[in-house]
Amino acid sequence: MKGKSKKLAALVLAGFMALGSVSCGATANNTSGSSAGSQTAKSPLDPDNPTTITIWNYYNGDLLAAFDALISEFNSTVGVEEGIAVESISQGDIGNLADSLIDAADGKVGAQDLPTLASVYAESAYILEQKNLLVNLDEYFTAEELSEYIPDFIEEGRMGKEGDLLLFPVSKSTECFAVNSTDCAAFEAATGMMVQEIDSYERLTEVAEAYYKWTDSLTPDVAEDGKALYGRDSVGNYIYIGAAQLGHEMFQVTGENMTMDLDKETFRTLWDNYYIPYINGYFTSEASYRSEDMKTGIILTLTGATSGVSYLPKAVTDINDVSHDIEIVVEKPLYFENSEKIDVQQGAGYCVMKGTPQEQYAAAEFLKWFTQTERNLGFAVSSGYSAVTTAANDPEKIKESMASAADSEKEQNILDALLISADIYRDGQTYMNRPFEGSKSVRSILEHVMEDTAVKDRAAVADAISQGMSREEATAPYAADAYFESWFDAMCTSVKEAVQ
Repeated sequence: MKGKSKKLAALVLAGFMALGSVSCGATANNTSGSSAGSQTAKSPLDPDNPTTITIWNYYNGDLLAAFDALISEFNSTVGVEEGIAVESISQGDIGNLADSLIDAADGKVGAQDLPTLASVYAESAYILEQKNLLVNLDEYFTAEELSEYIPDFIEEGRMGKEGDLLLFPVSKSTECFAVNSTDCAAFEAATGMMVQEIDSYERLTEVAEAYYKWTDSLTPDVAEDGKALYGRDSVGNYIYIGAAQLGHEMFQVTGENMTMDLDKETFRTLWDNYYIPYINGYFTSEASYRSEDMKTGIILTLTGATSGVSYLPKAVTDINDVSHDIEIVVEKPLYFENSEKIDVQQGAGYCVMKGTPQEQYAAAEFLKWFTQTERNLGFAVSSGYSAVTTAANDPEKIKESMASAADSEKEQNILDALLISADIYRDGQTYMNRPFEGSKSVRSILEHVMEDTAVKDRAAVADAISQGMSREEATAPYAADAYFESWFDAMCTSVKEAVQ
């Protein structure tokens, strides 16, 4: 892992060096001449007495190596010139970071000191804003500067009654549909069903059922040993985005007001295209991430974040420790039939905690430097995350940035993911989770309420089958209308309690 991380970090830095002195000049001009603070007031910073700012991130592996390389570059260039010293601290993962941040905000015993900047989702930023801890970044960015970013990315960071810019975008992702085309070939040849051509959840359910039955038929002496075709990483995204695609956005937030739409027919469609195929064995989720299930051959297709494509496997190793190489194809995300083509917009942004004028100014200067187009794109190509300016989401610029890295399948998957994301962000319609009172708890409920039920009930179905019951008989109680009605009522009660 160390060698791979160094290679990717070197790739990022090589991209910056290729820009030469022109890039350095552009950076200096952007930092000192285009910020709101620089244009309207004298900088409060003193190069002879540097201001230290701390950044909490959730990066690991390749992404952390690339980010740390950028911190070193900033500290040795702009940081020296302006009097800013950046300290970066990884909190392990986004969940730990959010919990640690809230603990620090609440002054819990043993909690860490609040950082200057922290990478969080909107739900956590909303909680911090309720505690009056966040800086309004409109005070540090001009309208002209903000116009350089993807408009929806900036809009996502606006919260509260006044719509202040409290969460700044640095990298984003959407979802994609990934296919193990190598191991799908035999099924496609036998049935004529082309897995790569699946473009809707309804069609996915049909093909997954056919795949289960086909794999089951390969061992006629063993009943109901068909295999799952598909798994998805975030069932919460499936519910949020699926509801929006079907015309019933669940939570509509305007300023500080939220209206809720938990449409039963919408949830029935969601149920029929995730829960029902899951309890039948057409879908599954066994490891922590679906890329791990793909690596062991448990599934052949998945829906996951574009930022996770670097983890897609190049080989499958089965339970007998036998391996074979595979080709993964990254496709656009799926939609419901006859629905709006709406895609998820996700990825943590950076919020700035209230502090001294020097700390706040320094934090804003770092964000401007970090999201400068070429630099931010260099960070993006090392991970699969999308850069955040409109210019950086130009397909030709993405291809140019990836040119030196696209000779391996892993980098090709990243390129495909970035191009899919750019197409969605520039020309498509995206959905973001607007924060509101209780939204963090609601997100947790919706992330688990359908999947946990599916996992539990699939285990019960499998047990019944092992005792001689047919799959149709075993699934009948769970596929009944009454069972869905009971689940839906319980889900609605949990969500409504969370927002009260």
